[in-house]
Amino acid sequence: MGTGFASISHVSLQPGTTYVKPPAPPEIVHMENPAIDVMTDFEVVHAVTVRPETSIDDALEHMKTSGVRLLLVTSDEDQVIGLVTANDIRGERPIKIVQESRIPRSKVDVKTIMTGQESIIALNMISVRNAKVGHVVETLNQLKRQHILVVEIDEQTKAQRLRGLFSTSQISKQLGRNVAPEGGAAQSLAEIQHDIG
Repeated sequence: MGTGFASISHVSLQPGTTYVKPPAPPEIVHMENPAIDVMTDFEVVHAVTVRPETSIDDALEHMKTSGVRLLLVTSDEDQVIGLVTANDIRGERPIKIVQESRIPRSKVDVKTIMTGQESIIALNMISVRNAKVGHVVETLNQLKRQHILVVEIDEQTKAQRLRGLFSTSQISKQLGRNVAPEGGAAQSLAEIQHDIG
């Protein structure tokens, strides 16, 4: 009995056949280059995520194996509910939690130390398309941040979709010099608002 489908024509693979690769970011950029040249674009690179109930040590190991310093914390519905950085995990907060709660470090989970969605700021992709690398560096320095997310906003529904992120480590690598903000990351939304207010 027939399936109703015809066989697709096929060819022999030729010697010297190459394969399609996503575009690689330019190795060397300058402050005047388009900002998009230093953005980690989630249309090209998979976002690295973690669930909130994951232990912080497992999250740190996930960062190491993935070659990233920031994980998006996602719900079961794949909604971004926070983010956690290597600095969050290696910093004082887990130590305080262990001391105050009298629980072993292995029981400290991502949701306990993550920056929640309500405290995360992001750049609009529309602004990023018109920006230069220097604008992103200045923004990160003013905010005293090592990462900032980029969102696309649907004009009709105003729904946001995470499109990518900027990190000082990636920008520094491509510029060939350190652009990390002095004084470390701001600790709270109030500090960020104070810095840009």
